[in-house]
Amino acid sequence: MDLGLKGKSALITGGASGLGKETAATMLAEGVRVMIADVNEETLESARKELSAGGAEVEAVRLDVRKMKSCNAAVAATIERFGCLDILVNSAGIGGPNAFFAQTQERDWEDLLAINLLGVIHCCRAVTEHMMERATGRIVSIASEAGKANEKRMVIYGATKGGVISLTRGLAAELGRYNVCVNAVCPGVTRTPMTAYIDEEMERQSARYYPLGRLGQPQDIAPMITFLASERASWITGQAISVSGGFGRS
Repeated sequence: MDLGLKGKSALITGGASGLGKETAATMLAEGVRVMIADVNEETLESARKELSAGGAEVEAVRLDVRKMKSCNAAVAATIERFGCLDILVNSAGIGGPNAFFAQTQERDWEDLLAINLLGVIHCCRAVTEHMMERATGRIVSIASEAGKANEKRMVIYGATKGGVISLTRGLAAELGRYNVCVNAVCPGVTRTPMTAYIDEEMERQSARYYPLGRLGQPQDIAPMITFLASERASWITGQAISVSGGFGRS
């Protein structure tokens, strides 16, 4: 299926590794011009070189989503490079401590809130006026199944992802009149650098909760993100779509 994405431009946060990097590769294969953004400059440049092999149009910009100024600068750099910004993918995120809420302290959730929730808010705000002025745009944010139901030992993480889902629904209501679609993708546990702590035994035990019998891979999630960024999804907005191997079956 031709998704009609050729020539579109995208800014992908957290684009130097994991799901962000896989999404960049998937979009590049569809002809999207991609700006990957990440806080780690060394990893960022390595990813840019890898993704640009074969002549794909990919650039890189350092971005700290915790800072509004940095988000504005990344959006401006993307517009300067490509002439416009059609797609924002909010993929930058971190995991939290595997501990009960009563065992945590303020320092344990400061970066969780700053990156997983405020970072998405910052990036959405940085693109909003540009997309409104052009009367077109797509915003896809990575939430989580934990954002729908939450779980013990990840209460604050789940709260940040629940906030992303709520933000998505509110922005969809505001921006629909400008032909801007805003959606969230909710993966189950997916094997990325963020879940590198999962060993073989943990994976085997966790997979029992998934009807498809396995944990996710970035290539399971990136196609849905890419689809939601396309014209084929032009009547889908305000949704939090599970891509989770049947976990929760919601």
